[in-house]
Amino acid sequence: MDASLRLQRLLVAALEGYPPLAAAGIAVHDGPPADARPPFIGLGPDVVVPWRWKDGGGEEHRLTVSAWLGRDSMAGAKALMARIEEAVLAMPRAGEGLRVVGLRLARAQVRRNPKSWTEGRLEFIARTIKE
Repeated sequence: MDASLRLQRLLVAALEGYPPLAAAGIAVHDGPPADARPPFIGLGPDVVVPWRWKDGGGEEHRLTVSAWLGRDSMAGAKALMARIEEAVLAMPRAGEGLRVVGLRLARAQVRRNPKSWTEGRLEFIARTIKE
């Protein structure tokens, strides 16, 4: 899980440092606090599996990044998700002793949760090796 933590640090830095998200004051939470109010970005779950080839290996990460907005925000969720996708795909490919050798969006989904908030969920697949 060390690589997962390193990748999460790169991800948070990319999201917090992305100008459109920072200008909008969108907070990034590693699990939303109990008193969180939308809009905000939440991280997780994160699934990690070994990734091997003949001469080495690393990890494949299935990262989930959620955009939480108020109940009337389907279009707003999609707009925020587009900014999140840009930030994640533009994040540095090296840092924290880790190299990201592959990164892509696997799927995206928008839905309402029981609190009547709107959740936009993006799932990314990243492959990493330690440097």
